[in-house]
Amino acid sequence: MTIESVPARSTSVLSTEGLRWRVGGFEIIRGIDLDIHDGEFLSVIGPNGAGKSSLINLLSGVHTASDGRITMHGEDITGLRPADRTRRGIGRTFQTSSLFPGLTVLENARLAAQAALGGSLDLVRRPKRNDLATTTALDRITEVGLGDRADQPVTDLPHGDKRKLEIAIVLCTEPKVLLLDEPTAGVSAEEVGPLVDVVREVHGRGRTVVMVEHRMEIVLDVSDRIAVVHRGELLACDVPGVVVADERVRDAYLGAEL
Repeated sequence: MTIESVPARSTSVLSTEGLRWRVGGFEIIRGIDLDIHDGEFLSVIGPNGAGKSSLINLLSGVHTASDGRITMHGEDITGLRPADRTRRGIGRTFQTSSLFPGLTVLENARLAAQAALGGSLDLVRRPKRNDLATTTALDRITEVGLGDRADQPVTDLPHGDKRKLEIAIVLCTEPKVLLLDEPTAGVSAEEVGPLVDVVREVHGRGRTVVMVEHRMEIVLDVSDRIAVVHRGELLACDVPGVVVADERVRDAYLGAEL
């Protein structure tokens, strides 16, 4: 089911057709058709348990589709493993932290850069300041505002900065499409604004961003379009003003006050 207003100039970087995912006898994703436009900021919203994170997991390859297909620039990637999708330019963050707590900010990012460059993961050898993996990592942590904390242990970072580092780690893989699964989850109120600014800046550098988010004030501020998932189906996908005015969306998620 597709409900979209697609600008004539837009091209799709990532698409799903009849996408379904079943666990046992329960169908969690139920026939989603979605075109994600090159360079756009698409937010995915919906009630708890609607299938938002499951959709992100299918796009990134964490889950394997039960039916339908996923294409990137027209190439069928439905059966590809997560690592193969990463090499094609799909990067993602998770709701829960995946950092190495015993390492510094730079060391965490450098491991990702080293892996992306085809090197081995070396948790023992200290990084050299002039190798390509290290310079790439420094560039990415600087991009998210953590350049001055390169040598700080991850355990000393506030939660919002850990989220920024997780984004920097994904950026080390040079993604064309960045999938963010609830990046503000667990982040304190005072840290949300700076984190959203980082996400906005990352998108402003020409990357496509798909973000699952519950905070509607953020969604309405940053999104080119909003996709509403309800009971595993795509209920609506359009520009923010159209989605907010949709009575079905109000009934299913937003509430009459919006």
